[in-house]
Amino acid sequence: MVAVVGAVALASTPLLLSPTGASASGSPTASRAATPHIKATLTKKTITVTGTNGLKAGRVDLSVKGKGIVEFAMFKRGYDAGDFVADVNKFGAKNDIKALKRALANTQILGGLSGGGSGSIVFPKPGSYTPFSLGDRGVVTGDPVVVRGPAGSSKLPRTDGKIIGKSGPSWGGASHLPMKGSFELKNKGNTGVPHFVVLQQVAEGTTTDQVLEFLQTSDENTPPPAFLLAGSLETGSVSPGRSMTVDYDLPAGQYVVMCFFPDPKMGGMPHALMGMLEMIHLM
Repeated sequence: MVAVVGAVALASTPLLLSPTGASASGSPTASRAATPHIKATLTKKTITVTGTNGLKAGRVDLSVKGKGIVEFAMFKRGYDAGDFVADVNKFGAKNDIKALKRALANTQILGGLSGGGSGSIVFPKPGSYTPFSLGDRGVVTGDPVVVRGPAGSSKLPRTDGKIIGKSGPSWGGASHLPMKGSFELKNKGNTGVPHFVVLQQVAEGTTTDQVLEFLQTSDENTPPPAFLLAGSLETGSVSPGRSMTVDYDLPAGQYVVMCFFPDPKMGGMPHALMGMLEMIHLM
């Protein structure tokens, strides 16, 4: 419980709710000019996706408008958006680990972005994909996006580096990135659980031990630590074996990379509390 409260305290600080003094999205590269583009607009009650007419499976550029993160999910046969919403809400309300495990066993999460963000995701095959957003009031969904075949290209566009979610849980990939550009978020196929990225600017010289101590000892009334600075970015989740790209424009400096996805094997403990913290520099 201490771990979960600590995670909530940090994730609830205004600096982590949306980028401050910086844009969470950079400019898509010219090599993506021919990639289909869809736009997701999030409101309190629903998600509207435009640009889907004639959409084929493969990579699509995605931009998001609204307050929150829009992600896309693919469900197994016999399990649908209603089941997913019920299971996620059960876990959120009662820490129902069985519900969390059921949702993860039947769902592939393909990535997503926060409002104002841009990047790309891959619809791996023809079928139906549901946009969803997790908020204070539970799960918001939109009408499914139907993509058809034959599949188009899923080739990765040019990026400036990778951030890789690994088993452990732990991070791999770049230790330095430019302050503006695009990175690939990749979840390795053997992790067993989704991962997402929170990039949070911290004072130069801050250690992962300092961040972890704050998470473990704070509560919702604890003020933000002195090492917490303005730049921040948060992505949607990607299931094992999936990846997405994220455009960004952030202040130069030191950042801690975190994932707060709840781990079903650890009673729903967020991954950051299990040591999934890494320092990188944007230059």
